[in-house]
Amino acid sequence: MSALRQAIFSLVTFVSYSHLLPYLAAAPSGLAPATTHYEFNVTVAQRAPDCFEKSVLVVNGEFNKAIEVVQGNILEVTLYNNIPPDWPLVSEGISIHWHGFSMNGAPWYDGVGYLAQCPVKSGTNYTYRFQVNEEPGTYFWHGHSGMEKVDSFFGPLIVRPSGPEPLRYDEERILLLTDNYHQESTPLTFGLNRPFDAAKQTNTSGGWEWVNVPQSTLLNGHGYYGDCAMLAGSNTAVAPKCNVTLQWVPPGRSSVLPYNSPSNPGCQRYNMTVEAGKTYRVRIINAGSLLFLSVCFDRHNVTIVAADAYPVNPQPVSCVDINLGQRYDVLLQANQPKGNYWINALAVNATRVGSPGGYGVLRYAGANLTLPTDTLLQPESVPAWSFGTVSAITTPDVLLDPHAPHPGAVLPVNESSLRPPKRTHFLYVNLTQPLLPTGQLRWALDNVATYGTPSCIPTLAQLQSDPSFMSRMAQASASGNTTSVDMVQSGSDDKVALYLSDGTPSPTYPVAGQRFMPLQTGDVVDIVLQNLAANANGGDYRGGGVGANRTAQEQHPFHMHGHHFWVLGYGLGVYNDSTNSSALNVHNPAFRDSFTIYKNGWTVIRFKADNPGVWILHCHTDWHLFMGQKMYFATSPEAAPQPPTDLPQCPSKCLYNFGAFDLPYVQNRWGASGYSV
Repeated sequence: MSALRQAIFSLVTFVSYSHLLPYLAAAPSGLAPATTHYEFNVTVAQRAPDCFEKSVLVVNGEFNKAIEVVQGNILEVTLYNNIPPDWPLVSEGISIHWHGFSMNGAPWYDGVGYLAQCPVKSGTNYTYRFQVNEEPGTYFWHGHSGMEKVDSFFGPLIVRPSGPEPLRYDEERILLLTDNYHQESTPLTFGLNRPFDAAKQTNTSGGWEWVNVPQSTLLNGHGYYGDCAMLAGSNTAVAPKCNVTLQWVPPGRSSVLPYNSPSNPGCQRYNMTVEAGKTYRVRIINAGSLLFLSVCFDRHNVTIVAADAYPVNPQPVSCVDINLGQRYDVLLQANQPKGNYWINALAVNATRVGSPGGYGVLRYAGANLTLPTDTLLQPESVPAWSFGTVSAITTPDVLLDPHAPHPGAVLPVNESSLRPPKRTHFLYVNLTQPLLPTGQLRWALDNVATYGTPSCIPTLAQLQSDPSFMSRMAQASASGNTTSVDMVQSGSDDKVALYLSDGTPSPTYPVAGQRFMPLQTGDVVDIVLQNLAANANGGDYRGGGVGANRTAQEQHPFHMHGHHFWVLGYGLGVYNDSTNSSALNVHNPAFRDSFTIYKNGWTVIRFKADNPGVWILHCHTDWHLFMGQKMYFATSPEAAPQPPTDLPQCPSKCLYNFGAFDLPYVQNRWGASGYSV
């Protein structure tokens, strides 16, 4: 039997015999759920994951620590923040987000700094404790208060089934992907807040600087900076062709490769060792900050069997296009001659020109310990998935039938199937990159660039203690206001304007503030996210000339907290509900938590507001999130549980991520050594 046929047979077997498996939501009847406890001692350490030494965040000395928990158990993680207080973070503390978890009934532990909790400050600790009532599958955890995820504060998070594993395979592997910069995240963000408009720049402010492409792509924490110009004679393969001019090296660091360090005295590639004849479940996670990746296993096709933890109909592919925040579980059969084969992780074609590829080795047990001799795939050489391939990732029929038994607790709370309900609300969201009157370049949804830290009080707490907060703070959206609030460096101001998606028009011109959509439990919302030119919707206050030329677009990976949702469709051009809605898949769309908005395109998702709390929808490109590309859904906040009494203490003053971060401020706050670039 061929590899693809065997892989498909494996999933069909799982679906056909699912009625034999009990529905186990938590623990056996009458027994309290077990507790899985982890201690997270977070410190700064020197590592050289791509042979270039830099400062990173580690947990108990581990790089990208993994977590496993059985579905239905209590997950308890005690976070000790032992990061030095003078180490630069754009948020005064850290927090943990459980990416892909709905956190239904536990919104205070979702981990978004200042949305439901204040971050854990340096020198303090906090214990997250909640029951894991999620679909068994592949997730990951990461920091979500500032930019600490870029500094390697993340790791795999695997939920095991409480009963037998329904998917048939011999062994499994985790493939954790990330892009890697040679500078810490906070100094990179300084340039994003400085004036883009030359007329607004001063000697102390400096000018806007993009972070550029990363220096390497890592597979399970291993890479090689030299992959952008592989040393002659290192193997017989053709060297990758990267745009080296885009590779930025921080001042004082050597650009001569390889750069060895005491903590990593040489380059190591990730080796995925397999045995001939076995079937492997490979859990692929894109935990990066910028790169939309395509993963190819030389001479091996794979079959996608799960997307963002939920089962999908088997989809054979030659490569896996995986955007930031997404996870795919694939079946790989070791059915080739014993040897060594490249694992290629490349930027999806035409998304980030000049990005370095990442390369690991699929090694058959018993093969010689040498690098593969096949030609390496070149960056941008792999064709991107078509809309047809993306749309073919669909939900199995067994999960659409409300009368069919299901293998494990695979359904949302109080739902009997994954068939999409009919919508009750429609929201059209435009994505642009406006230039504000401050001269700052932002990312906006419906002309609102949303602050990361609007006040030192968690937003959910504000809404619960003051039910009129949203309506009282709401601005007249169509007023034509072209000014933004003061970009202060720090403070406890709770006067940041709110702009509501409640049927009122969006602001006529771009503003800095907060974008909210108030909902009631049970609402079903269709969201159209429309990718527009950077300067659309009055997005450049300079008017004609250079402003009119800012028409570029980028692809965006979006993630929603507190929910999975149905991805109903993709398309190019401008979405029109009267003509495009008939082509949407409302029968068996994939049930996901992360999706892509393509250049010059649109994506339609549908979600049910079944989780009281305040939840963020945001671009998972960390740099775009920092620049404002997010909004919030406030679902019956009064019905959410009251806050735990032991939430982390909030500071008296908070750092605003839209602050100018000019040179005097940076030197005063963090010192001049390496952080004033």
